[in-house]
Amino acid sequence: MMPTDSQNPEISVSDLLLYINCPRRVYFVSRGYELLPEINASRLERMLLKELSLNYSEIVKKCSLNADTMCKELEAALTYACKDLPLMFPKEFERTEKGFLEEGDARARAKIPEIAANLLKGIEEFGNDAMLAALTPVKTEPIIFSKRLNLKGSPSKIVCFEGANVPSIIRPGSCPIQGVWASDRIHIAALALLLESETGKEIPFGFVEYVSFGIIRKVVIRSSDRREVLKICRRVEKIKAGLMPEKTEEKFCPECTFSEHCVSNSSLMSKFF
Repeated sequence: MMPTDSQNPEISVSDLLLYINCPRRVYFVSRGYELLPEINASRLERMLLKELSLNYSEIVKKCSLNADTMCKELEAALTYACKDLPLMFPKEFERTEKGFLEEGDARARAKIPEIAANLLKGIEEFGNDAMLAALTPVKTEPIIFSKRLNLKGSPSKIVCFEGANVPSIIRPGSCPIQGVWASDRIHIAALALLLESETGKEIPFGFVEYVSFGIIRKVVIRSSDRREVLKICRRVEKIKAGLMPEKTEEKFCPECTFSEHCVSNSSLMSKFF
């Protein structure tokens, strides 16, 4: 008899993204190690930009093509985000050093002129209605689970574009010159598979918001993207069930949270088993 999905370790879209970054991170996180043990100014900047981006649709509605007004609205929304963040994440802020929030706020605020310029450029290029449709959430951070895929995930937003509800993810990091990063393409494809499982309708595309720049990119989901998601899902299930991935050397290894634990396979096996 074939094993049922319920016998496999439950996986999430965040596990897939960890795998893309480094398969061993899946192993450590699944065994209780903390991925982000502290909040610093850089992380707070990203958190603030995410909260700011959730106001983009309302700001675009108000500002039309007025750059000065848009900058002022963005600054006001960021001020509210800075006040709200400690109330939204009280546990995280219990262990945050004083001054980090102010530094994160200053970093995010410095990006407002570029964000405003790119939002206005998007309106001019695609039209106000299309920009609003791509930015306006129908749902924010819904949790979706598929028993068939043994996968759960939460898109930053679901937006209604061209009559279809599609996933949108918020990315506060760097933005490629064209298209989206490979990991973001896999992220969108995984969320599309989850939405398809829930609605029974094909999801042909999604969006990635590079919120540090005010840039939104449409991603057409290819069959190769779906294939890659399914392949990674199976590998992640094996890792969470106890398989230790081979060690690889990456440029971020020296700064990795798990660097002191990530040694040879034999010593790791003896430590954990």
